[in-house]
Amino acid sequence: MDTLSIKGIFEVFVNNWVPGIFTFFLGICYSNFVEKKKLKQKLKNDILEIFIPVFNAGNEISFEIADNACRNMRGTFQSYKRIYPGIFNKEAESELEGLLKDGFLINGEVNQHYFEPANIEELIKRL
Repeated sequence: MDTLSIKGIFEVFVNNWVPGIFTFFLGICYSNFVEKKKLKQKLKNDILEIFIPVFNAGNEISFEIADNACRNMRGTFQSYKRIYPGIFNKEAESELEGLLKDGFLINGEVNQHYFEPANIEELIKRL
């Protein structure tokens, strides 16, 4: 009789509790994955919100406005890298970091990369 009741308890545990516990932990892992993906998208959108109005609007802009936008992008990007290490694609991160480190003006001349705003926008999206 004791063997039967232990077997019954074991079956109840395996059939009822184990799937529930497994589903709970699976839900936590999925939630973390989704939250990280949402955060990454938000960070990319924040950088694009600085870049697009200045460089992709099709309007004439002054060197001062473009340089300020470049500095804001660099500051935002560096802050996000410090706060959320490892969240961005390493290759795109290093390319964007090099581009932003060079700045908008190099020796008084406009950085050639900024003449191709679509490429920079794609680089930010690849992050």
